[in-house]
Amino acid sequence: MKRIWYHLVKIYIRTGLHFYFKEIKVIGKENIPKKGALLFVSNHKNALIDPLLIATTTTRNIHFLTRASAFKITLVRWILSTVNMLPIYRLRDGKETLAKNNEIFNKCYHILNKKRSLLIFPEGTHDIRRWVRPLSKGFTRITFGALGQNDALDLTIVPVGLNYSKADGYAESVAIYYGKPIEVNQFYNIDNINASTQELKNIVHEKMKLLTTHVEDIDNYDEIMKQLGNANFLDPETTNSILSNRDKETISKRDMRTKKPSIIWNLLKAIVGVNSIIPLLIYKFIEPNIQEAEFVSTTKLAIGITAFPLFYAVQALFVHYFFGLTIALIYVMLSILLLFILTKTKPST
Repeated sequence: MKRIWYHLVKIYIRTGLHFYFKEIKVIGKENIPKKGALLFVSNHKNALIDPLLIATTTTRNIHFLTRASAFKITLVRWILSTVNMLPIYRLRDGKETLAKNNEIFNKCYHILNKKRSLLIFPEGTHDIRRWVRPLSKGFTRITFGALGQNDALDLTIVPVGLNYSKADGYAESVAIYYGKPIEVNQFYNIDNINASTQELKNIVHEKMKLLTTHVEDIDNYDEIMKQLGNANFLDPETTNSILSNRDKETISKRDMRTKKPSIIWNLLKAIVGVNSIIPLLIYKFIEPNIQEAEFVSTTKLAIGITAFPLFYAVQALFVHYFFGLTIALIYVMLSILLLFILTKTKPST
């Protein structure tokens, strides 16, 4: 029953993501092993959007490690657990909570020894900037811990690169790159775990930097981004080539012009806005309380997959009451179609 629920939620979330993003590109899907113990290791730019994109673009049934603060409310904790999410505790959650991670790590070992898949974001926290931060050793602890319990286990890591045209924007595009599998067993040396840990961290870090735009000179990040202008950030190979071949003084300025929305698109936006006034007002009410840019898209998507369909359903009931079932069904289909067209026709920025 839990598996059925997971797949139903997955279908619903995938549909919501396609209404939120203009385009979702998936590159390297053939690199994902169809069977066996597997750890996805990804960069982390966009709060809950990141794991949802990975979960809905692979056929593997994924377990997620997410920050424990999301599990504080009992109902939310139950919902998250039904879709394979596990809490991970950090120092900011209190030193006394860190001991709880031992139980979580044991669950992770069990998942991998059952030849299932797990997703972790080893940068520790999210960061909307285009770089791959130094990796924590948590993912090596999980992989080597699983091998320590079962030295016959074949364990694979697939590095993932998430690339957003604009991470906090509606109707932007995203490209998910799945890298070549890394066989963990060849790095596992029980007699020198520290060296094994460092070697595996280094190789995974380097692979991740190839799968997403990586600005090495983070101290001059804003200046470099201005110089890159409207580079195609969905193509990390090209943008990284530009960055590696030119330093911050010699990078040529890219085209900074943006396409202005057409009159027709603005008219469509106005129609959808009027027809979706309550969900949009809900977001406007919540927006001032969003403290981090990384949570903007997550909040928008959450409202999009809850308040929007609920509001359309309520409006459809009123239409049905006054004009009948046929008109109500036409209203619902038009509302959905106009929203979909608005998302897919937004001018690229």
